[in-house]
Amino acid sequence: MLALGPSRIALGLAIVLVLVSLALPFWSLSQAVGTDQVTTTSFSWTTFTTERYRGGAWDGTEIFPYTSTLASYRAVASVLATAYLLDLVLLIVLAVVLVLFSMQYGRAMPTLSLLILSLIVLGVALVALFFPIVAIPGAATEDVGTFTVGGFWGSASTATPPTGWSWGPGLGWWILLLATVLGTLGAVLPYVKSVRAMIPSPPPGWRPSS
Repeated sequence: MLALGPSRIALGLAIVLVLVSLALPFWSLSQAVGTDQVTTTSFSWTTFTTERYRGGAWDGTEIFPYTSTLASYRAVASVLATAYLLDLVLLIVLAVVLVLFSMQYGRAMPTLSLLILSLIVLGVALVALFFPIVAIPGAATEDVGTFTVGGFWGSASTATPPTGWSWGPGLGWWILLLATVLGTLGAVLPYVKSVRAMIPSPPPGWRPSS
């Protein structure tokens, strides 16, 4: 595995993590009514899962597809459909770069081409990572309808009935964050190596002046 080099190892791990993130929730919303009733809704690619707790004990779990007539989070579903699509695009880009770096042509690419490739990976990764941060709050505000969801993380309360709300990223988003770091690192390393190779070596016996 070490013979693959740090760039391809990082890209391979990033691909695995993106695949894992596709199977996990990207965002969750919790609702606490009074002191003993808590409902947590987790949003995945095509379904949302609602878990209810009463008096600290589990009281049931429901899983609904976004296409169900019982689904009440249609705006969030639309945002997440796009978010997971961007996740897939990132997966494809990382796979293409990994294959390219495994070929002789990819290893001999000029520095400018490596820079462009690095910027493409970075751009796609950042769009996939930050799109749900930007889009989900507005969609959730539209679906909930009783208060403003002010950010990707946060909490709020409503008076009638007394309800505490909290929300934040799911495990899938955190894994995507790690995949973004690894994928970007894997794409940038060959460029950095190429730039360093362009710097001429000092002549034999050369020493910096004191």
